[in-house]
Parts: sequence; C-alpha cells; structure tokens
Amino acid sequence: MKSTLTIVDKHIPVLPKETIELLRPSTDKKFIDATLGDAGHTVLILEKGAIVLGIDADLKNVDRAKNISPNLTTVHGNFCNLANLAKANNFAQVDGILFDLGYSSTQLQDPEKGISFLNEGPLDMRLDPVNQGVTAADLLKVLTEKQLYELFIEYGQEKRARVIADAIVRARLVRPIETTTQLAQIVENVIPRRNSDKIHPATKVFQSLRIAINSELDNLESALLQSVELLKPRGVLVVISFHSLEDKIVKNFIRNNFLLENLTTKPIIPDSLEVHQNRRARSAKLRAARKI
Repeated sequence: MKSTLTIVDKHIPVLPKETIELLRPSTDKKFIDATLGDAGHTVLILEKGAIVLGIDADLKNVDRAKNISPNLTTVHGNFCNLANLAKANNFAQVDGILFDLGYSSTQLQDPEKGISFLNEGPLDMRLDPVNQGVTAADLLKVLTEKQLYELFIEYGQEKRARVIADAIVRARLVRPIETTTQLAQIVENVIPRRNSDKIHPATKVFQSLRIAINSELDNLESALLQSVELLKPRGVLVVISFHSLEDKIVKNFIRNNFLLENLTTKPIIPDSLEVHQNRRARSAKLRAARKI
C-alpha cells in the first residue's frame, strides 16, 4: 500500500531504514507509534500493510494524520497513558512499538508552541495545552534563582547554569519574560555566541524548560514499562532519543529488564549522508529490544 499523504512536505523521519528493518512490519501486523508527530515513520509502517495506532499529545498532529489510511487509528493522549490508550483501541498485544522522542517539524516551526527560539512566539512549550496548565513563562516567573540553576543543571547539563539563572532573575525584575526570543536574548547577553559554537547558547535552557513543562523523563520511564506489557513475545521496541538524559533512561531500561533481549549493544546513529540531508538527525540515537 502506497500512501498518498503529505502531512509536512519537507518532513523526513529520522533513521527510517534502520527503524523499519528492526520493526519488520508486514500485512496485518499491529504496531503502536507512541509519538506520531508528522507521521513519517507511521507512513513507512503503513506502506508495508501493517495496522498502526498513532498516539500524540499534540492534538494538531493527531488531526493532521487522522485520514492517512483506514489502517491507522489516531488518538490524542500522552504516552504516559500508553497501556490504557492501547487497550481502549484494541491494541492490547502488538508486534512493535516505536518512540521517536524528538519534536516534530511542525512543532518546531509553530511559533505559538514556543518550543524553538528561532521564531518569535509566546514562551509556552506545552505539547498538550488542552490538558496542561503551566507554561514555560509561568515557571520563569516563580522559580527562585537556585531552582532555575538546579533545573538547568539537571535537565540541560548546562555548565553555565548559575550565570544564566542570575541573568533571568535580574531580567524579570525589569519586565516579565514572555517570549522565546526574549529568553534567548537574555541568555545570549551573558553567554555570547562564538563562531566555533555548534549550538545556540540558549539551546540547553530551552531543553530544560521543555522537559520540565512536559514531564518528559518521568513520562518516558512510565511508558517504557507499559510497552513491555503490550508487546507480544518476539515483539520489538524501538526508541529514538535526542539527548543523553533520554538515552540513559532507555539504555538502562533495556539492560535491566529481564523480559527484553537487547538488539543494540551500542546505539545506532545516523551516517554522514543522513545528517547532511536531515540536520534533525545529527544527535539521534536508536536503541531496540525484543520481548522474550
């Protein structure tokens, strides 16, 4: 079955060949894409004739994908509720589960999401504004300098966390920090960008706030546990992560779960050609396991 859908014209799924080789989708097999996003991986699975449950916390992603194929069921929800969502949609036992923990292209390009500092927008960062209340701007209003420092250290591994936390506290005394570019400029003012820098000085600050707002690490740990319950014997779990905190959780989970056979002793990373064609892929690491 060839899909005619184009959700995001320029969207390219990360590590597509490796993902499909590990999941091995075929006619009538059932899969869960726990992070539907722009549906790049889901379309590849559907093209093999498989049946897919696509879950996403972002209602916009779900709405865009719902008419792709009669073999796709889309659900709005967080993967921390993976087991309940799967069972409610007749996916209690599946042949494979995929997590792509990166943000979708449309989310990064949507200024209203406030996820990226590349576009001016409200400092929101909630994946699911329908069910989440606190925004990144809210956090920056109430966290103490010490709490900001600890946040940037724990979730961003930001070596310059103390200087950045101090700058944020001083800046909010003048006016509330409410936009993405405003926060990025505050960070850049105290950590000037050098020509040799590979990433923007505010990258890890934004990462820290996104993780905190969306409870990303806690939700990942919960979802991984639930995924083992949902997999059939010989079913495959594939997780693509984009920073070391996520990768560490996935690595330890696979190593320590006696029901899983580790399929990737070392993480699979994109080759130079893929990175050249898709800059989003440059920090991706794929780990996989098979249920015994």
